[in-house]
Order: sequence, then C-alpha cells, then structure tokens
Amino acid sequence: MNHPLGTRSHRPSRPSPAALLGAAACLFLVSGCGGDPMEHKVNSADQVSFSIWESKAESSLAPDQVADIKAALQEYKFHIMADGSAHGSEAIDAAALEMINGKTLREVILQGLNWELDRTEAERAKLEDSMKKNAQMTTRPGDTASANYLSDLHDRQVARLEAAAEEVKKTRERITAETAPAAK
Repeated sequence: MNHPLGTRSHRPSRPSPAALLGAAACLFLVSGCGGDPMEHKVNSADQVSFSIWESKAESSLAPDQVADIKAALQEYKFHIMADGSAHGSEAIDAAALEMINGKTLREVILQGLNWELDRTEAERAKLEDSMKKNAQMTTRPGDTASANYLSDLHDRQVARLEAAAEEVKKTRERITAETAPAAK
C-alpha cells in the first residue's frame, strides 16, 4: 500500500540556518539578555511591574549589584522623606518607584550612591564640628569623673569619625567603579 504523500523517510529534517538564527534571536529577545545589564531600563510604573522587573534583573546581576539596587532604592526613600514630598510608607514607596521608572539601572545606583555620599559627608562634618566643640570643654579642678567622661567621649567620637571617613571613602570608590564602565 502506498503512502498518500509518497514515500517519506522517517528521519527528521534539519532546520535551515535561517530558522536557527531566527530561533536564537527570539530566545535572545525573550530572555532579556544582551548588552550590559546595568544599562537596562527599570520598569516601575507600579509595584507589580517593579516586582516582575526586579526578579528578572536580579537573575542577570552579581550579588553585589543586587545589594546596590536595594541600597539605592533605600537612598531614594531617605531622600523623599527628607524632602517631605511624600508621607507614609506606601506613598514613599510609590514616589520612589515613580522616580526610578525608565532610568537605567546604572543611573538609579549612581543617584543612590551620590545621595549616600552627601548624607555620609554631612554626618562626618557634623561629627567633626561636635568634636571641636567638645575639645573646648573644661572640667573643674579635681573633677576626675567629668574629665574621664570627656576623655571617653573623645575616644568614641574619634572611632565614629574614622568609621564615617571610611564610609565616605568606600562610597566614593563605588561611584568611581560604577562610572568607569560608562566612560568606555
């Protein structure tokens, strides 16, 4: 008995190179791969969009970059609270998402780092000012308790100042590291 379509081999046919190229292009587009993931735009039109974008983005980033995203988002929220442009956690979250929507991941992280630098430099300057004022304080003769207190306070402030200076230094290094690839 003859097959209605003629004799056919049971061996599957090989896809053409054009079909393979088309399939690869589709996979490339669907997976979101390609290029520097730091140049991908943030989709945060609403919380659901951001959650979907965030889970996809986190799969293509190094753990330190994921931490940078979270730290930058926190800095956006600090900035919004300090500015007074929104009140309450839901409104602050919504304002932060609105601010980052459509920006590249690199832009979001750099803005967060710059705000962190501003904040840590202000904290360091405030601490230096307090130390100068405390250094001018004197105790009454024989008041060893107050003298010991001031000495201990000075030691604690020196340690805090060193930690604040280190935080400023690290933030500047992170800014430099994030801007280096963009300068290529």
